[in-house]
Formats: sequence, C-alpha cells, structure tokens
Amino acid sequence: MKKRVDPQVPKHLDQQTFDDSFDLEDPYIEYVEIRDCVVPMHDIRRLEFKTVRFINVQFEAVDLEEGYFRDVIFEKCQFINAVFSHAIFKQVTFKECRLNGTLFNDSKLEHVLFDDCVMDLCSFGFSSLKVCEFSKSRLNEADFLELKWTDILFRECLLNESRFTRTSLKGVDISTSTFDSLSIELDALKGAVVSQSQALAFMELMGMEIRDE
Repeated sequence: MKKRVDPQVPKHLDQQTFDDSFDLEDPYIEYVEIRDCVVPMHDIRRLEFKTVRFINVQFEAVDLEEGYFRDVIFEKCQFINAVFSHAIFKQVTFKECRLNGTLFNDSKLEHVLFDDCVMDLCSFGFSSLKVCEFSKSRLNEADFLELKWTDILFRECLLNESRFTRTSLKGVDISTSTFDSLSIELDALKGAVVSQSQALAFMELMGMEIRDE
C-alpha cells in the first residue's frame, strides 16, 4: 500500500462556532477549529472545507452533498443521518467518530483514514477510493457497491455482513479483520489478502470439503 498522507492541519487554529464560520453567500470554511457544538439540519451543498479541525461536533441530518474537504480532521464527532454523496475528500481523517448510516455514495476519497470509528450501515456505493485506510473500525452491514479502489487497507475492523457487490477485493488486505459472514461474489475474492482462517471459510463457501490429513 502506498504511504497515506495525513491532513496538513496546524496544531493551533482560531476557534469559531459553525454558525460564525458558515455564510451561504461565501461557501468556504478555512483555517478554523470548530468544537463542542451541534450543527442541526442544514442543506449546505457544495460547501468547501480547507484546513479545518472539528472536535466533539454533532452533525444532525446534515446534507453536505457535493462538498469538498481537504486537510480536514473530524475527532470524536457524531453524524446522524448525514449525507456526503458526490463529495470529494483529500487528506481527511475521521478519528473516534460515530458515522452510522452515513452516505458516501458517488464520492471520491483520497488519502482518507477512518480510525476507531463506528460505521455500521454506512454506504460507499459507486465511489472511488485511493490510498484509504479503515483502522479498528466497526463496519457491520456496510455497503461497498460497485467501487473503484486502489491501495485500500482494513486493519482490525469488524466487517460482519458487509456487502461487496460487484466490487473486486484484488489487492485489498482484510487479513486482520473479522466477520462471521460477508456478501460477496466468489470471483471478487481473487487477489484479496486474507488470513489462513479466512481462506478456509471462503473455501467452505465455495462448497469445498476440508479434511485433516
């Protein structure tokens, strides 16, 4: 996997509230830290975030469709029914965030890290992911429909009942992750990096009978 580039965010940024930073006539938020607040029900498409840190922010039913995020850190944030469809993420980190049911459909993610996040029922359908890492995150019943991705790593994730429909796992490392079952076409497993126990489970799915010598 290529080396992932972390967000270039200074340690010290001016602190502002979201409402103070956001202006419908000037849809840019740059070089600020926003923390300890609630962002309720906004339809703010095509908003651009550059060099921003969010800490302990709760986003409620926020529609950030077609948003642009570059050098952004979300730390201990909560997203409730959030929409990031048709968005672009470059050098973005989500750390200890709750993203249950968040939509990333038709989006482009480059150099993105999801670290210790809860992401059950998230959807990444028809998206493009490059140099992205899911680390110690819970992705039960997540939907990876018809993705295009390169240099992807799942490190110690929970992937139970996740769906990889029309998505190849060639070159994708899932060897340290755990699951009871996956929804995936067998052809899509060609070239995947798996553990020995995972390989045996997939062989059983193919109808092979495994016997000890």
